[in-house]
Amino acid sequence: MIIDLDAHQGNGHEMDFAHDGRVYILDMYNTEIYPQDYEARRYIHQRVELLSGVSTKEYLERLDKELEVAQNAFEPELILYNAGTDILNGDPLGRLKVDT
Repeated sequence: MIIDLDAHQGNGHEMDFAHDGRVYILDMYNTEIYPQDYEARRYIHQRVELLSGVSTKEYLERLDKELEVAQNAFEPELILYNAGTDILNGDPLGRLKVDT
């Protein structure tokens, strides 16, 4: 399982594992920023789409809910966490308002 929590929609992992049923991808991202890769988006098993300006509280509540969904959908042997600091408040590219 790959849990991708940076601000932009992933496309690397998604294309690398597009046809590999052993890998489940949860991707939480801002839909209003790059790359808007619609081909790669087809291979995200669990898309968690956010809008610019999401607060820390909203972000964490949504993440808790979506992790529960993922836990019920897939039984991973390994979990990879892809974290990006572009979710943090003040990042001009991520445009989210998550505080540390």
